[in-house]
Amino acid sequence: RYKLIVNPESVNELYDLHTDPHELSNRYTHPELAPVRRRLMRRLYDLLRERGDNFYHWMTPMYDIGASDYDPTLSSFEKESAPE
Repeated sequence: RYKLIVNPESVNELYDLHTDPHELSNRYTHPELAPVRRRLMRRLYDLLRERGDNFYHWMTPMYDIGASDYDPTLSSFEKESAPE
């Protein structure tokens, strides 16, 4: 029923394909769809991990993906420091 488009360099999009089949009204920021947005974001995250797509590393600091069952050190944008 819903379509989520994640675009890290622009605006994310969420459409209700039942009420808006032509995708004319982006509802990503609508508060009533927050549970749908979180569920779809988590599903995307899980699918990316299962398929070995490294984009999921970028998702963890940028989006609410729910429970943290991931290694947050793999999602860091900072370089690892050498042990002293």
